[in-house]
Amino acid sequence: MPSNNVTDSELFEAIILDNEKAFNQLFERHWFKVYSVANKYVKDEEIALEIAHDIFLNIWNKRHQLKINSFKNYVTTAASYHGIRKKQTLAGLILQYVEDYNYVENEIHHYAGNQGEMALVEKDVTETVDALLKTLPKRCREIYHMSRRDNLSITEISEKLGISKRTVENQLTTALKHLRTSFKYSIILMIIGNL
Repeated sequence: MPSNNVTDSELFEAIILDNEKAFNQLFERHWFKVYSVANKYVKDEEIALEIAHDIFLNIWNKRHQLKINSFKNYVTTAASYHGIRKKQTLAGLILQYVEDYNYVENEIHHYAGNQGEMALVEKDVTETVDALLKTLPKRCREIYHMSRRDNLSITEISEKLGISKRTVENQLTTALKHLRTSFKYSIILMIIGNL
């Protein structure tokens, strides 16, 4: 069935009947457009590829439920939507990290009754962060330390390491996301242990 003369609608009808060759042809026709639209928002090739992959995987997995009139419009709209959401998520991670860190500091002050206890808890926090950072790749850790401990800007880190600002942002985002998700659980256990 798959052929260059077959329309998107015909191919999608074949996909509903579990035709993998039809799916592969639609993928080949549209994946680059989906990737390009997503990349326009996230400005990161790897993330844009991930978005494109997820969109097509979702189409295959939900092929029996989906009603698509224009396949091209559907996938490019999906790429825009996912690209915008991913961009907002990446921007929000730094803000969320600051909010989480402030929450942690408030909890520490709440549970640490005196300066001695406060010093011990702060030491625990530092050790927890260091332990979590050790699970990240070396370059990712290095960029995190340059940003958070040396207080260097993204531009300064980029120039110092000879890499693009986008790469610095991506690595920093990875580190912050990892810390944010892992740190919440660690700090809860630490606070409970200090009660």
